Amino acid sequence: MNILERRKHPRVENQNLLSYVSKDDSGNPIKEGTGKTINISKRGILIETHNAFEWQDILLIGITTEDDLIRVKGKVIYCIAADFGMFRTGIQFLEPDEKILSFVIILLKTYL
Repeated sequence: MNILERRKHPRVENQNLLSYVSKDDSGNPIKEGTGKTINISKRGILIETHNAFEWQDILLIGITTEDDLIRVKGKVIYCIAADFGMFRTGIQFLEPDEKILSFVIILLKTYL
């Protein structure tokens, strides 16, 4: 059986540590914590955390790499329960900058 890939951008599996802050409309922090990346593409990222998020929540994420900290802003597209009280959240990047795109491109070249 051949499964059709409908995604526009390939995903690269990786596991980097991250920290996040979710803010309300007034800019006040709602949730803060840590987690890890599951996969990443040019348009978004899948993360795993102990917190669940609501659709359209805005997250500020800091992703730790071997020699850098990349900051990214994104909105929640979906959030599902995973194993052991964890949640997997799909996030679409907002206002991606060159640093983020460069990081993603390096990962894509490394793992594809």
